[in-house]
Amino acid sequence: MKTPHLVRGLMMVSITTVLWGILPILQKIALHRFSSGTVVWFRFVLAFLVLFPLLHFKKFRPADIIKKPPLLGVIAGVCLAANYFSVIQGIHYSGPSNAAILIQCAPVLLVIVGVVMFKETWSREQVLGFFICLSGFILFYLDKMKGVGDVNLYGLANGFILFGAVSWVVFMVCQKTLSDRYPAQNLNLLIFGCAAISLWPLADHSELSGMSFGDGCLLVFLGLNTLFAYGALAEAVRCIPLAYISVITALNPLLTVSLMQVVPKWLPERVPVEFMGLQGYIGALIAIMGVIFVVQKS
Repeated sequence: MKTPHLVRGLMMVSITTVLWGILPILQKIALHRFSSGTVVWFRFVLAFLVLFPLLHFKKFRPADIIKKPPLLGVIAGVCLAANYFSVIQGIHYSGPSNAAILIQCAPVLLVIVGVVMFKETWSREQVLGFFICLSGFILFYLDKMKGVGDVNLYGLANGFILFGAVSWVVFMVCQKTLSDRYPAQNLNLLIFGCAAISLWPLADHSELSGMSFGDGCLLVFLGLNTLFAYGALAEAVRCIPLAYISVITALNPLLTVSLMQVVPKWLPERVPVEFMGLQGYIGALIAIMGVIFVVQKS
């Protein structure tokens, strides 16, 4: 592997990891001003409006997939919309750290689906990783329960996060099935458009009027986050092995947890403090280590 490619790949995957790490906190800040439906709907609309002219300029003929959309592409868009909405609801009812850790069950579920549906095989390291991350999730959950004020509300938050994980897995299966037939970015365009349409009824469009410049910039950044993160990820895939990418991106919850130690002090009115004891930190670290074992191929 050439050194410039390695450096570029590591830079790109680091950008993706940072964007994913700060995303739950920025969403929590945005929820102080906007509803969950408005935030995720705007993210998809902006991503679609930016991506369409870019693809048209590069002569990828983006209108073709819009005119004759594959059914699985539409389903993928609806599932990704469900993922975004469910996760932000989980952030709303619990907090960024809780959502960032628990949503890590999604790549584990995807590997399980790969074994069942696509006849992929598990290595001994992946099986070990599954039990490691399961024990980590249990430790993390038990620790969080110690500081929960409303058990039912916390259960609702976790239900949203787990539903978001399942929705993401279905989205990935649909995308994998279509990946050989359509260019990746054209497929993303269709997915963003379908997601925006499906989220339209959940958005409160009146919230967009009279917003401050800062709130507008935050919404725009959230809208561009997906394009930047996945664009950098695509470049990283071109430059470095997937094993490197899997390890680095799996670390993004650690950034979220770390930032949650300081952000509530800066913005206490928008980002409440999340309770997490030593057991929770240990559980989170164990869970992430287990996920790294699971997502890597031996």
